[in-house]
Amino acid sequence: MKYLHRFALLSLILFISACSTLKIDTKTTAFYQQNYSSSGNIFVVSADIDKNNSLEFANYKKKIETQLAMVGYSIVNNANTAQYIAIVAYGIDNGKTSVVLTPIFGPYAFYTDEDDKRSAFPGRRYVMPQYAATSNPASLITLYTISFALDIVEAESLKPRTLSTDNKNQAKKVYESRVKSIGECDVIAGVFDQLLAAMFKDFPGENGKTKAQTIRYEGEC
Repeated sequence: MKYLHRFALLSLILFISACSTLKIDTKTTAFYQQNYSSSGNIFVVSADIDKNNSLEFANYKKKIETQLAMVGYSIVNNANTAQYIAIVAYGIDNGKTSVVLTPIFGPYAFYTDEDDKRSAFPGRRYVMPQYAATSNPASLITLYTISFALDIVEAESLKPRTLSTDNKNQAKKVYESRVKSIGECDVIAGVFDQLLAAMFKDFPGENGKTKAQTIRYEGEC
């Protein structure tokens, strides 16, 4: 019996460890000009004008500014004094629900009679425990796709131009990045830190390449 107790204890430890090391899978893509350099004054703004006054965006903005400062930019609080404008967009879809079969594993023991024939009935001599899937209950799971986008453009290119100017009203991008994750979290705030970490890991990233990353998750959703 002591071996069974040890096995049960080990299983419990492994289960707790697995639950404490949750991770978020992300995919990040970055594009930037050949001579791109993460330096200069920059102002962060939401692509959605209505969100610029929201407390949610204010929270995200501070975190984005911290990351931009860490890679070399100088944060300014006035768009008129900025060399670059960081335009931020984020969103979540309605989710996709599917049926999932989840096997449940449990122990079952074999016993032997006097002729050493295996029997699943109790009351016979104990041999050793076996473990197998005892059932496969069906459940519904909804997965949500959360996306986060960052475009850095030259502030001068966003200023109003005269009708005689070529390519008027065309923002001049110097950097753009997209990151998304698919999971059970149905709120952006639940995984925003992980998406931001994925976007700025090894910034600016490899130009034109999509990178899959697994980010440690310590939050709640």
